[in-house]
This record gives sequence, structure tokens and C-alpha cells, in this order.
Amino acid sequence: MIIRARNYIILNASAVCKECGRWTHVIAIALPPEHEVLEDQCWESASMGATVFYVADLGERVRSRVGALSMWYRRGSSGALETDHWTNHCEHCGASQDDHDLHCEPGGAFVPLGRSDATPVHCLVVSEPFEGSADGYSYEPAN
Repeated sequence: MIIRARNYIILNASAVCKECGRWTHVIAIALPPEHEVLEDQCWESASMGATVFYVADLGERVRSRVGALSMWYRRGSSGALETDHWTNHCEHCGASQDDHDLHCEPGGAFVPLGRSDATPVHCLVVSEPFEGSADGYSYEPAN
């Protein structure tokens, strides 16, 4: 899916690397309400915020911003999706971190089971446009 937004949020958290067992920094991209998704050649506005994963492409300005914040978020393949996409890599062993584990599994870095289970997630609002495409898309959880 192709997505655009007037701004975006970079989420920064920690997760245990399945390869070496050490804690590593991981990031994700979140989009505010009113971001737009291209559906059947028409831009549709989303009423809720969302996170994107299995990111296939990032606009040049977004790539530059993300690259300046994390050298561990770069192109690679992970988990069930064997295609090349933007993914987190362990800062210790370099292993690719599976987006499914981080974004879809209960207890993952961006899907805590509850407040007591959640690792701190730091948010950086980027007041620049977002352009990109992703195979994974998840609306923000209900409060």
C-alpha cells in the first residue's frame, strides 16, 4: 500500500534479539490520524493513527531522517516476508529483527500486553511529510 501524511512519528523502543539474546534498540514509524492511503487509485483519509511495518519504500527525506537516527534500521529481509524491505537489525550481532515479532505478536516491542509489560517507547514527532509504501499496516490500539 502507498501511504502519505503531513507528518509522522518515529517510535524508539527495545527488544530482545532472537539471535543473540541481548537487548537492542528498534524503531517503528507511526502515522497520525488523517494520513492517506492510496486505494483503487484514490487517496483515502484514515480517521485513526497507524504504524507501518514491512516497509517496502521510504521517501528520500524520510530515509535521510531515519538514517540519521538509527543505523540499525536499514534494508534487509526478516521472518515470513522474504522480500527486501526496511527492517531493524540487532546492534550487537547484526541479525535482522522480524517485523512480525515487533508489530504483531502480543508482548512485542510495539504490542505490549499491558502497561506493566510495556518497555518504554519514545516518540519523536517529525514535522515533515511522509511518503512510503508498506506491506504491514496496523491502526493504533483502542484506549
